[in-house]
Amino acid sequence: MIVGGNDYCKVKVVNIIGGLGNQMFQYAFALSLKEHFPKEEIRIDISHFNYLFVNKVGAANLHNGYELDKIFFNIELKKANAWQLMKLTWFIPNYLISRIARKILPVRNSEYIQNSSDCFFYDPMVYNKQGSCYYEGYWQAIGYYESMRDKLCKIFQHPSPEGKNKQYIENMESSNSVGIHIRRGDYLLSDNFRGICEVDYYKRAIDKILQDGEKHVFYLFSNDQKWCEEYILPLLGNYEIIFVTGNIGRDSCWDMFLMTHCKDLIIANSSFSWWGAFLNKRGGRVVTPKRWMNRNIRYDLWMPEWIRI
Repeated sequence: MIVGGNDYCKVKVVNIIGGLGNQMFQYAFALSLKEHFPKEEIRIDISHFNYLFVNKVGAANLHNGYELDKIFFNIELKKANAWQLMKLTWFIPNYLISRIARKILPVRNSEYIQNSSDCFFYDPMVYNKQGSCYYEGYWQAIGYYESMRDKLCKIFQHPSPEGKNKQYIENMESSNSVGIHIRRGDYLLSDNFRGICEVDYYKRAIDKILQDGEKHVFYLFSNDQKWCEEYILPLLGNYEIIFVTGNIGRDSCWDMFLMTHCKDLIIANSSFSWWGAFLNKRGGRVVTPKRWMNRNIRYDLWMPEWIRI
């Protein structure tokens, strides 16, 4: 246990919050810190998922709570305890109050590094911070992870599939399968995300895939099947189309895992399908929107070979 003195000075803690895709980015960033600071203690902070405020109206309600060690067997970084968090930053058992306190009160004996507004921009300077640090943000820039891709594929290896998911994988791997992720639902309410992956984007992405003249099977992953039937199906003509259904709640992670077995992918502006593409086992084409949010900011988000349209 780290309780103070020299050992305390070497602890770095990465905040974990959001849905599964965001949690994977944050954990991967913590692993990148471990590579840069092999002699320092790297821990993750999942305390926000335990706060009463969050459980009732926040992230734990909107998504499925903290998921990493419930899904993946290779999650090895230890969780920061309350003592470590109190020594590093303002730890108050209420999510909203804690966030406000961290912004207006002085940091406790550590660097407070925030990456929320520029989370798509790679900043190598974060690896220059020695000693105690608390990292809060999303860290969604490829520069943090590109060299770690093989390692992350092993860490984020999905469990053995069963039932319908096992059959999906067998069919995907035996065909020119194309996964299409269409995220609507909560995105329709967000000024940051709505209006980017609309019909025009999917038409251009599908046209790009069909340029090879091959016979394809399209797998649609969406939380709005009715919209897809009205607007996406007409774009696919006579090609075989399969709606991936049944993976809901805590099983929704299987949609991401299934994407890793498609030969080609058309992803949405979503961290969920980003990971489906990054962990993809087939090495096919990935089509991605070149604009990720409705903000004029720099993006360092994509692998070089991904097709941006």
